[in-house]
Amino acid sequence: MSYVARAPSVLASVLILVAALWVPMPTAAAGEPTASFEQDVTTVTRGDVVEIRVRHSDPGVLHVGGDDYGYHLTVELTGAGVTTVTIDTYNSTGTPENYVSGGGNKTLHTAQLSRPIEPTTYLMNVTIGGVERAIGQLDVEPRGNTSASTLVAPASLNGTDSSLSPASIQSASTARTTVAKGDLAIIRLNESGLESALSPNDVAGGATANGIEVSMNQLEVRPNHDQQTFLATSENGATVVPDFETDRVYVVWDTSDLPLEGEAEDYEVTVTLQGDHSDFVESDTITARSRVRLVKPTVSMAVDNETIYPWDAPSVNVSGESTLAPGSVVELRARAPGQPFLKLVPMTVSENGTLRENLTFAPEDRGLVFPLWVRDYRDSTETTMRILESDASLRFVDQETDGTFVTISEVNLSVGGFIEVETPDEERLGTSAYLPPGHHENVIVEFDRRQLTDSELLALSYTDRDRDQNFSSSVDRPYRTNGSSNGTLIADDAMVRLEPDAKTPTPTSTPTTDEPPSTAATPTGTPYPVVERTPLEPAVAGTNTGIPFSPGLVVIAFVVTGLLARRR
Repeated sequence: MSYVARAPSVLASVLILVAALWVPMPTAAAGEPTASFEQDVTTVTRGDVVEIRVRHSDPGVLHVGGDDYGYHLTVELTGAGVTTVTIDTYNSTGTPENYVSGGGNKTLHTAQLSRPIEPTTYLMNVTIGGVERAIGQLDVEPRGNTSASTLVAPASLNGTDSSLSPASIQSASTARTTVAKGDLAIIRLNESGLESALSPNDVAGGATANGIEVSMNQLEVRPNHDQQTFLATSENGATVVPDFETDRVYVVWDTSDLPLEGEAEDYEVTVTLQGDHSDFVESDTITARSRVRLVKPTVSMAVDNETIYPWDAPSVNVSGESTLAPGSVVELRARAPGQPFLKLVPMTVSENGTLRENLTFAPEDRGLVFPLWVRDYRDSTETTMRILESDASLRFVDQETDGTFVTISEVNLSVGGFIEVETPDEERLGTSAYLPPGHHENVIVEFDRRQLTDSELLALSYTDRDRDQNFSSSVDRPYRTNGSSNGTLIADDAMVRLEPDAKTPTPTSTPTTDEPPSTAATPTGTPYPVVERTPLEPAVAGTNTGIPFSPGLVVIAFVVTGLLARRR
């Protein structure tokens, strides 16, 4: 007979695994009562509250300790099911009814304790009908060291007492010892064994506070001054928020009323157990301490470009620094006097104390000059913004010249620039010197070459786009109507005639003489005269300071037919 090996089924594999891992547990004989502890070993820190859960099939008795431990407590377990017995290990100095809950009658078979139950391992068992049915142990561990650390949170967190919770504090706070006056200094206590002793409404020491004192103490004492100490009370701006599930306690301190001398003031927060009122210590003991450096609230601000030129995108980056708590929100304000322009932008302090925001302005904001500042910090943040518009006008009238220059009667340039003069063939004859923003009269444009015939010339206005005050045809761009790249060129034309004595001379025959011919070169044309002329200053005082025209300025754009029609 032959056998073929087959892989076991999934169900068979599971059964094999279960059989291999199964270890029989001791059970009571059939019909006998049963009991068990939810945890064989239950652990608690001395001073905290412990829960002991017992499952029992019949009424019985829970025993904790014994005569050998100097502490023997029994609690009746009524009925059947699960009974939870709670023991407050800090308040364990009175009768059991005052610090034990759950179950039935509670009996202390040893003398009442004068101090909280001592740290050690206590045997526990459950008896039903006088027969032991379960064994466990209760480990009471000694209190550990209480540590403290300082955090900071925005003042807005303390809007209402109901908003203060461990979750809200954790999400809004940042580990930092420097706190701006008015923000919240948060002292995080990693407590040990204070769950029962701590009363959130009273940490001022004394009997009602079980000897727990939290105080803010001035470190530097000035001559002829006493050291100032502030208890963590609501009158001093402090709120205690316990989080016993994570063994933490938060002391939230509004620093608005704390004294601040000079730029900074150093404080130390201490947690003290007073020996007269605490069952944990014989004498006053500082169990935790942490520093708080109180500073003035400050905000600084800078913009990457205070002047936005017509060819720039209408936006600006604002950055700054602040001593305010991370998460604090300040208001950036822009207000144009006499104009319906108000811009309010919130800025949030980052974790490293910086501020950053990008402001984008609308096309209709062109031409505005306005202050920009942070509310409540205007003196340290105000700057003047100029959003310049591309406005220009010029007047070029018919005239006579000697062919080396022309005069432009009137020029208005919102952001400064140049006037260029061209021939009908779009050949540049010359460009003016740099003209500051504002109004100018009788602007002289020197020619690079002489005008030889009467001609209708075109004068065009140009911006100084690279702001170097030197004309560059490849960089600088013409002014256009509406400041748009699709707008019409702002220009004017004029008939420019040569003065009678500047006409190009007509060649004449050379007279006959007996002298030998000269070997010097004969000029072939009229020499170009060198004439120095300086454009007049702006006609209106103060108009060349870089301040743009008012929004109400009428832009005169001469749409020149003929010469200008060729240009796009």
